[in-house]
Amino acid sequence: MMELNQLLEMLKHTPAMQSKQTIAHHVSINTTCHVDSLDSLYAYPGDDTAAVPLNGQYILHACEGMLPSFVADHPYFAGWSAVMANISDIAAMGGRALSVVNSFWHTSSESAQLLMQGIQDACNAYGVLLVGGHTNIGVVYQPTLSVAIQGIARKLLSVLHVKPQQKILIALNLKGRFHPNTTYWKCFERVPDRILQSQIALLPQLAEANLAHAARDISNAGILGSLLMLLEATASGAQINLDAIPKPDDVDWFKWLQIFPSFGFLLTADANGCEAIIELFHRQDIACAVIGETNACGVVAVQQQKRRDIFWDFNRQVFTGFCYADALKKLQAQSIPIKSKSQQESMLCPV
Repeated sequence: MMELNQLLEMLKHTPAMQSKQTIAHHVSINTTCHVDSLDSLYAYPGDDTAAVPLNGQYILHACEGMLPSFVADHPYFAGWSAVMANISDIAAMGGRALSVVNSFWHTSSESAQLLMQGIQDACNAYGVLLVGGHTNIGVVYQPTLSVAIQGIARKLLSVLHVKPQQKILIALNLKGRFHPNTTYWKCFERVPDRILQSQIALLPQLAEANLAHAARDISNAGILGSLLMLLEATASGAQINLDAIPKPDDVDWFKWLQIFPSFGFLLTADANGCEAIIELFHRQDIACAVIGETNACGVVAVQQQKRRDIFWDFNRQVFTGFCYADALKKLQAQSIPIKSKSQQESMLCPV
């Protein structure tokens, strides 16, 4: 078995992890912005979607772009995947998807038809309207696809809600298989539409029942990369037990930790709510387990059996750069007095 420190080091240097880190170097976002309420922060990058308050609810907006090589080589699956990823983003915010629009460029009418069929089939499967888009077909184009989605949430799950001493849970559908030569874990094939819809509806149910605080769908950065995006907005740290993560016996850890699943989420919740969350997922044949706990250190430590190593330290290195810890502290200071950082660290950071 691969040593833990070697496993973590290799994961940090995967192309997907590297692509997330380039965001901080090439995209300028003012994360020390002046805000007068938590609502005003929900529209900033960091969560899976932007959330805009409207009449006591939140309008959700998200967009996914597919790699040109993926669009060229797997047009149907690219179309399906773009919709599926967007729907997961809406669900991760505690929302329900409403409608999808798309823009694509392709060189081939036949491939473009497959692309559109994938988009339409996914919309039908998840019960979401395809309401329009923009089509470009010509020999001069590089195959490219972008799909945007709109949704609505009564109560948000947001990475801005992460606080110390919350339990971290993972929910994964293990009844799937890898798409050939990729890290995409498909668990939607030959599954009835009603099952897909009832599974994705679990996330808004958790939000509306106040069982979970934050969520993040597991995306192309894999399990630990997605965990970093769950934690970075609040500069939180975590202790993770690798052995608690559900995994098929025939898949090694290096590959499994890189998965981009069609159904996979990380959540935070209070300890007394975890049993109810796990039971809700289990009723839908979704594996769910507590895999760790948040803290105020900014250090993400991973344990496997008796071995322990540091995966990431936000005190030393940003990931995507979308951190709003300073803005959140200012908001909190306006309402409730809080303990100093040194007091928090002494209580909540494991030695």
